[in-house]
This record gives sequence, structure tokens and C-alpha cells, in this order.
Amino acid sequence: MQPTPPKRKPGRPKATSTPPTMGQILRTASQLFMEQGFENVSLESVAQACGVTKASVYYYFSNKAVLFTECLLFVLKIAHDQTAIIVNGPGTLKERLLEVASRHMRNAHIDFESMMREASPGLTDEQVARIRDGEQALHRLLSGVFQRAMTEGEIENNDPMLLSHVFTAMMTVRNRKEIVNDLQTVEQTSSLIVQLLWDGLAPRREPSP
Repeated sequence: MQPTPPKRKPGRPKATSTPPTMGQILRTASQLFMEQGFENVSLESVAQACGVTKASVYYYFSNKAVLFTECLLFVLKIAHDQTAIIVNGPGTLKERLLEVASRHMRNAHIDFESMMREASPGLTDEQVARIRDGEQALHRLLSGVFQRAMTEGEIENNDPMLLSHVFTAMMTVRNRKEIVNDLQTVEQTSSLIVQLLWDGLAPRREPSP
């Protein structure tokens, strides 16, 4: 979600430069926040990375909390839309989940909850609520997919929202070097995650006497 650009102020960039400059700032800042977290990113470092003036960043985003909020909403919207295309596309549920996991885990970045804990003291309640609602939209999407699979008899009945949270939580291992490394690729880890979710922790069968 892109914020509505404010009216032009004296000494600020002209309105004609609004769309490309705002989009550039939003994309670059999003990447910086996802790679470095909240504390390590400043409006000045965003401006330097974008090749624009600090005043340009302030023109569109009045402070770091506003920029951070819009960046996370931007990233969450992209994740939601890309996931929706996959999970509502062709293939079995298992095949679609594997594609979601593989794509998601190729983008290693800082843990979302750790970043939110770090940023929350500097955010308003409204900003936190907007971010959480953006996050929940993805879970509502996945929950609906699991519910549809239950209704169609593809999987056993369960709590669809719980399955959504379990699935996304399992994918956070992408940042663990002891799991995703030179010996085990993202694709292999994604396959193991989906297989574990698919099978569940089935009890081991004792061999027949």
C-alpha cells in the first residue's frame, strides 16, 4: 500500500516527480528494513541508498515510523498477492504449498517478529494495528485455502488458521545456517517442510512380531 503523497511544500520536490521517487524510496527502504531491521536503518541511509536527498525522503514520509509502517504494508501486500496467485492456481494443494515455500524461502531476511519487537516502541498503536492486519490478511488467505481443501476432501479436518500459522512459522528456518546451507538447499528444505506439514507427526509403527 503506497501512502498518498502530501501537497507540495516550498523547497520540496515538485509534484511531477512524486510517483517514481516515492516508489523508489519505498522499494529501497523495504529492502533495507528487511535486511537490517528497524534500528539499523535511518532516513539518511535510505536517502543515500536511493540516491536522493534526505529532504526528498522527508517529503513523502514524515518520520521513520511512518516509512517503516508503509514499507511493511508494501512487503506484506506483495507477499499476499504473489501467494494468492500460487495457491489459487493449478496443481494439488501439496504442490502449491511447495511452490509457496520455495519462493518465500529464497528471500532470506530478518525475522519478522524480532523486527516488530524492535520497532514497536517507536510505533503508534494504529501503526502496529495496520501492520498486524496486513500480516493477518496473508493468514486469512492461507486459512481459506486449507478450509477449501478440507471441504473438498483433499485433507482431513483441522483448524485452518492454525495450519496457516504453523506453515508460515516453519518457513522462518530459512535464516538458520545450520539448516539451509551448502549441504541442504532452499528447495530441499522447502520440500521437507511441506512433507512434514503434510504427514504430521505420525506415530512410528512397531514392526509386526
